[in-house]
Amino acid sequence: MISEDKYIKLNVQGLLDLETLSQEYQIPKNELIRFHNSYCEIGELLPLNLPKYVPFIYIPKNNFESRNGKLIPNSSLKYPSHRNEKNYGVIIKYLHSALQIHFEVNIKREASRMVINKKRNFVNNEEVENLIEKLFEKAEQTIYPLSVSVNGNGSFSKIENEEEITERWKNDSLPKLKEYYVGETAEEILKKMDRVFHNLNSKKDFLLHSFFYQFLFLPVYQTYSDYTKEGKIDLYFAPFKKRVSYNISYYLNREFTRGTKIALQITGNEQDDLTNDEKKGTVDLLYKFRNDTHELFSVTGSASTFDKGKESVIEFQMFEI
Repeated sequence: MISEDKYIKLNVQGLLDLETLSQEYQIPKNELIRFHNSYCEIGELLPLNLPKYVPFIYIPKNNFESRNGKLIPNSSLKYPSHRNEKNYGVIIKYLHSALQIHFEVNIKREASRMVINKKRNFVNNEEVENLIEKLFEKAEQTIYPLSVSVNGNGSFSKIENEEEITERWKNDSLPKLKEYYVGETAEEILKKMDRVFHNLNSKKDFLLHSFFYQFLFLPVYQTYSDYTKEGKIDLYFAPFKKRVSYNISYYLNREFTRGTKIALQITGNEQDDLTNDEKKGTVDLLYKFRNDTHELFSVTGSASTFDKGKESVIEFQMFEI
């Protein structure tokens, strides 16, 4: 690329595609040809209609700079290792059961460590009322603050404050819950919870069964050659108590969004199972990141699967507040 006061001289790969260049740089095709012919060498002149091989194309400098300012710098998303703190609102809709859960969460990051504080759940815009649901919610709060380590691609590694959480459960939460919730059902639930809290890392799947954590820890911090990448993800659907695998494609948008965010689209289909001719589900997610730090700004989208003819569909929203 050669730069002068009025033009940028771009290298051309292969046959010149004037239509694409015209759209990218917001300049009519005929005007682009006239501009090029005004500055090029005689051997580089372009006809108005016929395609031609030329090693360079001359672009108005203002158009180039305007276009270039909309492009992300490269095709890599780097995990934000600097210290930062964000608050997010989360909405999870289970369309098959007309159920909506929303909550707020605070996330502090430093290097590969993340500390998460989750506030109470609201079910269909109301506080939890059912006694068993209240028991689960109060038990869940024992986990927080939750300190975890994260891999370089953003995926979950391990719970770092396991001993601290176990002590909270043993010395504070469990005695209070036993005193307040009595009966065979409550006793059985508390026994199961007690087993989980005494070895959290070996039973970390109970945490990753939540769509919030599954989407929070997707391995999105990667290098996307040619701005695309193929992959596979597994999602757990609680209604069917099963884990579903999807073949997915990542698409990193070359341009910033209107809000100057970096956008990553993830789409895919449930993997084929030759022993099962049931309909297959899909996944469609849009991640947005801050352009300067690559901090997560929002996640929106949906995922679905089928089981015995029944479809389970969830819609997910997570956004910075």
